[in-house]
Amino acid sequence: MIEENILKCLKKQDMTIEEVSKKININRSTASKYLLVLETKGFIKCREIGKAKLFSIK
Repeated sequence: MIEENILKCLKKQDMTIEEVSKKININRSTASKYLLVLETKGFIKCREIGKAKLFSIK
């Protein structure tokens, strides 16, 4: 369920971990874990901009 919500958010726009956590109302560390899982599965990609990580749909 959380993974689906994250993917829905990322379909609309690229987001940071902080933005994802606020958008779907979960803890930042939880968002980070799910984003890593989705990236590992190949659904999303991550690019670093300075210290921030920006996630988007592949």
